[in-house]
Amino acid sequence: MEVTFLSAFLAGVLSFLSPCILPIIPAYLSYISGVGLGELEREKKIINWKVFFSALYFVLGFSIVFTGLGASATFIGQLLQEYQEWIIRIGSGLVIFFGLHFSGLFLWKHFLKAYIAVGLIIPILYSLNLVRGEELFNLAFAYTVVLILYLFKVHEFLYRQLKIEAKAELSYVGAFIMGVVFAFGWSPCIGPVLGSILFLASQQETVAKGAMLLLTYSVGLGIPFLLAGLLFSFFLNFVKAFSKYFKYVEIIGGILLISLGILLALDKLSLLANITF
Repeated sequence: MEVTFLSAFLAGVLSFLSPCILPIIPAYLSYISGVGLGELEREKKIINWKVFFSALYFVLGFSIVFTGLGASATFIGQLLQEYQEWIIRIGSGLVIFFGLHFSGLFLWKHFLKAYIAVGLIIPILYSLNLVRGEELFNLAFAYTVVLILYLFKVHEFLYRQLKIEAKAELSYVGAFIMGVVFAFGWSPCIGPVLGSILFLASQQETVAKGAMLLLTYSVGLGIPFLLAGLLFSFFLNFVKAFSKYFKYVEIIGGILLISLGILLALDKLSLLANITF
């Protein structure tokens, strides 16, 4: 199963721009560097090296963890090769679920009715010969996975986990440790995208490919962090200006994940390789 590294890189950028990460980045960078936001506004520095190096150690922390997770996911995926078809069916449902969560559609009060209506389209696709028998089964299975997770209110649990509390000044080592904590503890927020990339990593042919996939994701997530740390004052203004586009980021990201889940269910993931590098 081939997944382009550009796709993983863009997934990292998308995670950074998500509405539950981008707004708190100024406070987060201020926390790990010990540089107050008020101090920044008074000094009006174009480049703040202390914030940048704190961000660098922070990025190294979560990159090491994510890369290790990618290698582990591939290793486990190889061990479960015998059950790959079922893993893909369940995984495609999870990716679609993450997409719906990321887009905020679960918060729509008429979501369940609309989702049931969408389910009626699946057999119509089969009757029109747009999907084959096995593809019909895979789509129906993924659809059912999403429905079960929704009925068990997994989405409500995810929405409750989007908070962080931090008040202290950290050294560079502390910033590194916070990066590690970020990787393990921020999954409810970046989980929709990260979980999808980890699943794809589990389907790679070698452990090295899985690790590289997550390293590429980390680069996509880390570069904006570094730029934000380097040009912190400008970044504060950017967040204020970009805040009005958060909803569009959610919608676009959700659509991308949902589309990815459908391609997985139909075994058409190779189509991505034809439109990206």
